[in-house]
Amino acid sequence: MKDTESRQELLLRYLDDNLLPEEKAQVADLLRRDPKARAFLREVAEQAVTVADVERVKERRRSELEARQDWAGNRREALSRMGGSRTRFARWPWAVAAAAVVALIASVVLLRPKAEPKIVQITELNGAVRWTGGGGQVVPDLYVGSSLPGGTLESLSADSWIDLEFRDGSTVTASGQSVMTISEYRQKELHLHVGSLSASIMPQPDGKPMLIHTPTAKLEVLGTQLNIEADASSTMLSVNKGRVRVTRLADGSVAEVPAEHQVVASVDHHAELAVTRRPKPVTAWQSDLATDGLHGKWLPKPGDSNGSLRTAPLLWGCHEKPITLYLVALSVSRSRPIPVLLTSRGKLRIRGRIESAGDVYFGLTTRHVKGGFAGKFVVERHFEVVQETGESLDIELGFEDFRPQERELTEKFPERFPDSPVGLELFDWWCCTINEDAGLEITHVELDG
Repeated sequence: MKDTESRQELLLRYLDDNLLPEEKAQVADLLRRDPKARAFLREVAEQAVTVADVERVKERRRSELEARQDWAGNRREALSRMGGSRTRFARWPWAVAAAAVVALIASVVLLRPKAEPKIVQITELNGAVRWTGGGGQVVPDLYVGSSLPGGTLESLSADSWIDLEFRDGSTVTASGQSVMTISEYRQKELHLHVGSLSASIMPQPDGKPMLIHTPTAKLEVLGTQLNIEADASSTMLSVNKGRVRVTRLADGSVAEVPAEHQVVASVDHHAELAVTRRPKPVTAWQSDLATDGLHGKWLPKPGDSNGSLRTAPLLWGCHEKPITLYLVALSVSRSRPIPVLLTSRGKLRIRGRIESAGDVYFGLTTRHVKGGFAGKFVVERHFEVVQETGESLDIELGFEDFRPQERELTEKFPERFPDSPVGLELFDWWCCTINEDAGLEITHVELDG
């Protein structure tokens, strides 16, 4: 109560123009953040204006009467009346103060930056993720529970991923090295510039489908579960539930993709925009390093179609002390759009070379068979190097060796984030060292189911 009276006294002293400079700044701040203070001052101002109007009418009538009575008076008396009018105006300080109050309130309210509407909330995340909002504001330290307006999200590394939820319950997961812009003006819109996402979209209003833009296609989504992988030359879409309308940007060709089907929209308008049934998963896969590489330095062998991928540095700048990953990452679906299923008997074999001793982390990104991000799994191995020229690398990993990257999510949401990769689809694969370049080169990656 005393605080309220103190604020009101401060506002009334403002009306009397009886404030120190620091108190004027205090009033401006109070009006900016407190709607009750604005309402109080506006009410006082309106009353002051009303009183001033009544006084003004009385003075005008009195002046008119005096003017008729003194019509024949001399010039000195007329001048005296003019001087009196200036004195009378001084009787209305509240009118002047009221006008100033109205102007101040208007400036505080109108010039105050309008908060951007929040579009999505972060429900889960891992690794280095960065958001850039309106005006170029960069926020590297995101956390679960953050609500974000329109802007661009970047998942910065092979083991990074982020879950977003729209206000209607629609969810989107971006994983790996992905860049995605989010907006919601007349309808939901995503721009997947590069990378991969999995989305479960609630039914949308009639005539306002969710739009997903990639460098090569536009997707219209009314309500569905889908997976997308996009780069500058092609878009791979798999629909698990619902239906998606796809427009290839190269020539405007349109296709309807129903559940359990997929399509590739490339920059090549001569290629058929063919919608095909999603094939049954296979349990064996062999990398094509030149085509599948997502991150790493390609080292071709002269006179040979084979080569190697050497780890390339990737800086995590989202920590107080930045971390450098020396990373190779491979897409499993880029060279052929056939699902790869991980089984209990499956083995992952990696060949290459390593120049210095160190710990190497091997990772998997997985999806559920019926669609949706299923988490990332990692395993660590230590390598000793005896020869000065380095050592050959030939390692075989069973899927029982891999552990969930986020154990607490497995405990909290076991159906979505299983404890084992067995029974899931393999989406991409990576290996890295942390802060130390071990000179790791990969020459072959193969899955034997």
